[in-house]
Amino acid sequence: MIDIDVLSQLIPNPLTMLVQLCSTLVLFLLMKKFLWSSVENFLEQRSLKMQSDLEASEQAKQEALSDRQKALAQLNEASDKAEQIVSAAVKQAKDEKAGILAQADKEADAARKKAHEQIEAERQAMYADMKKEMVEVALAAAGKLLGDQNPEDLDRDAIDAFVKGTGSYGE
Repeated sequence: MIDIDVLSQLIPNPLTMLVQLCSTLVLFLLMKKFLWSSVENFLEQRSLKMQSDLEASEQAKQEALSDRQKALAQLNEASDKAEQIVSAAVKQAKDEKAGILAQADKEADAARKKAHEQIEAERQAMYADMKKEMVEVALAAAGKLLGDQNPEDLDRDAIDAFVKGTGSYGE
């Protein structure tokens, strides 16, 4: 059988342990003397950089908020201007519509007046033609009844006077 000393394996050698502790202490002291200040500087610079980055991000955030406020103000101003432009255009369109309607009314009134005058002139011409026809018919009837006793001019004047008298009654 194999003889293994378990106790010697579990407990380390005190001399080896002392040498290891001394070498660790020497390494620690060397590291503290030469490396610790540069590590502290590195950590300090890193901390300062992080702080400056945080401040820069906070400043960027504030600038973004102020830019957003400005953009909203400009948007509201543009919206107000657009609304004013639209209302001015609507008002101008209404004014133009009223002007066009007034002009159309004037033109329609003028056309109605002209048509009325034309109708009146045609009516007067028709009455004159009717009077002339009545005189012609009366002369023809009188000529057939009486024959050729009276001159035609005297008859025509008498009938014209009669028609004028009856014509004022119909007008």
